This record gives sequence, structure tokens and C-alpha cells, in this order.
Amino acid sequence: MENAKLNNFNIFNLQSSIFNSQKGFTLLEVMVAIVILGLGLTVVFELFSGGLKSVEISNDYSNAVILANKKMGELSLKEKLDVGKETGDFSEEDNYKWEVDIVSYQVDEETNKEIASPEPALSEKTRFFADAQNDRSEGARNDNPIKIYQLDVRVFWKSGLTEKDVRLTSLRTYMEKPQEEAVK
Repeated sequence: MENAKLNNFNIFNLQSSIFNSQKGFTLLEVMVAIVILGLGLTVVFELFSGGLKSVEISNDYSNAVILANKKMGELSLKEKLDVGKETGDFSEEDNYKWEVDIVSYQVDEETNKEIASPEPALSEKTRFFADAQNDRSEGARNDNPIKIYQLDVRVFWKSGLTEKDVRLTSLRTYMEKPQEEAVK
């Protein structure tokens, strides 16, 4: 009987120690949970921040392309283009500046290559302009009132410590007035 009481006591004692250990978390468990939660929140905030930065960069490039296209349109409306470089800034946008480089588009007679085109990709795309001018005789080319110009519009801005830019390049044809009309 005493043996049975001893077994009952051990069973109750064992059960009470199990129940006592399940009443809460240890300090170590709480600290590990807080560290894991902190790391998870840090990753989420970094992803959020990176997404917002990507949106800002995309917005800057979109604005630059719109402004470069606007400047290219202004050049298309000019009656006469002056060969050379011009720079300026946009009055409606504080951070953006522009640079325009206008060169006369010509073909080298000996090599049959474009002189003004700085980019090979543009040269291949516009081969038909060069071939059309190259097929004409020397006298006819000089008298031709249609002139081809290469317009290079560069819009640039500061983003942090670096300067970013967008460049649009196009060919434009312009009809120059003959000398007789200019004298009259």
C-alpha cells in the first residue's frame, strides 16, 4: 500500500513538473523569436524601399524621354537648322538640362560611308539616305536643295552623385531655299 502511495505520488509529481514547464516561454525563446521577427521585417522594408527607388528611377527616365522628344519636335519645326552644338535647360523642369548636336549628314565618296553618323546601328538603318545621295553626280549634289541633318538630342540630370542621360538621334530632311529666291 505504501508502495502504491509512492507510485501515485511520483505520477502526480511527474505530471505537475510537466505542467509547470508548459506555463510560459523561456527568455531564450522570446529573444530568438524577436530576432527572427526583426530580420523578417528588415527584409520586407528593404524590398519596399527598393521598389520605391525603382519607381523613382523609372519616372526620371520617362520624364527625360518626354523632354528629349519635345526638344526634337521643336527642332523639327525650325525653318533652318544651324550646324553645331547648343545647350540649355528646361524652364518647366529644374533638374533636367539638354544638349543638341546638329551635323550635316554626308557620304564619303571614296569609302561610301556616312561621315556624320556616330552610331553603326543608325548607319545601317539609314543606308537608303546615303545611297540616294551617293548615286547623284557631284554637281547635282551641291545644287540639291534638300539637305539631310543628323540631330542628336541629349537630356541629362543629376541623380544622387551620378549624372544620368537619355539620347535621341534622328535624321531630318530640310528644303533649303535656292539662292535666286533668297536674293529677290
